Amino acid sequence: MYKNEILIRNFGPIDEARIDLNDKFQIFIGAQASGKSTICRVVYFCQKIRDYTLDFLMSSEQFTENHKNEYFNNYLKKLTKQFMGCFGTTKHMQQFEIHYCFQKKSIRIFLNEDGYVRFFLDTELRNEIYTLISEAADMFLNKFNHEVSTIMDNITAMGVMKRHLNEVLSSLFGNKSEIIYVPAGRSLLATMSEQLQDVSVDEMDLTMQEFIRLIRTTKSKFGNKIPEMVEVYTKTVKGQINNHALDQAYDLIKRILKADYISESDGEKIYFDESHWVKLMYSSSGQQEALWILMLAFSIILEKRNVFFIIEEPEAHLFPIAQKEMVSLISLMSNVTGSKVIITTHSPYILTSINILLYSEKVEGSHSKNEKTVIPRSLRVSYDTFAAYKVGKFGKSVESLLDSESHMIYTDYIDEVSAITNSELDKLMDMEMEDDL
Repeated sequence: MYKNEILIRNFGPIDEARIDLNDKFQIFIGAQASGKSTICRVVYFCQKIRDYTLDFLMSSEQFTENHKNEYFNNYLKKLTKQFMGCFGTTKHMQQFEIHYCFQKKSIRIFLNEDGYVRFFLDTELRNEIYTLISEAADMFLNKFNHEVSTIMDNITAMGVMKRHLNEVLSSLFGNKSEIIYVPAGRSLLATMSEQLQDVSVDEMDLTMQEFIRLIRTTKSKFGNKIPEMVEVYTKTVKGQINNHALDQAYDLIKRILKADYISESDGEKIYFDESHWVKLMYSSSGQQEALWILMLAFSIILEKRNVFFIIEEPEAHLFPIAQKEMVSLISLMSNVTGSKVIITTHSPYILTSINILLYSEKVEGSHSKNEKTVIPRSLRVSYDTFAAYKVGKFGKSVESLLDSESHMIYTDYIDEVSAITNSELDKLMDMEMEDDL
């Protein structure tokens, strides 16, 4: 297997971190401002370079309005613009390096002496991008002008070209997955759900912009409760669906949301039963924070999409039992679709829930399928494709939290807060006993 990884040095709060992109499920835990979100954004941006390259190649004005000698530099400018959209201006930053390695190729992102971000593509990758740029330029400057006679022909030709380039880029980057980033602070979208279509995203950071666009296109799928939605889907789309996984997912969603979600013509609603509902903007904070993780996970399972799913703080505003169910849903989605997941968390309940799924794979994985199980096979997490990291203060250290013997996250770290509070409680009780003497 190729070494697919991202190495981060001196970027934001991160001193050094190495992220293995071959791992199927990864979790990052650490105090606020330690750098968890920075790591996730770097992973997201690097994985999205494939898509930004496709956007550039499909932009006709890049070729019709510029000289061919400017094409590649304009491509690098496109990447720079997207980087700044994700991380802001760079002149105030320290010298940093990001190495994105894939398919024996690499992209180096760094800050030059003048404080500007720069991209360096290795020779093989640069030559392949040059070839794709030439191919796109030829299509826009020559073939479209001479061979396309009608608007419909143009649309068809563009669709064929986009599918071709997408396949080539997916192979080039060794990544066919759809990239999804669910940022923290997403409940704001629920409180503004009535105005979401009219919200201008231009002033937001790139991850939130792209998340809002994803929600705008996804919510139309949920015009009915989930069972009716699945029924409509099976009548209109060819191919088999995973009924068992969908039943499991819907059961978990009902346990977390305590309701059904429907996007109707007069707004988004949370239905508690057939006749009682509340507008999404007036629902509980836990429902608002969890909603789009739940709906996206379900649609991914239904449509059998392969995604790279990055989720910040899936536990936000959820009761501990609901946090456990959220972990189960995320693991289910990953297992049945082959998707990869990265999550950040502050919650010991998330870690404990993952430990149960890891331990189940160790203990139950070797047992007969006919035996009664504690944890369904579809929910278990494999230690071999799992990683858990503690991000230290100000990102000065990123260390593994996995115990190779137990195949779980170190319980000492999970219990660290409890140990502190128990110690303080013991001291207070000792003081109380001394006062009574």
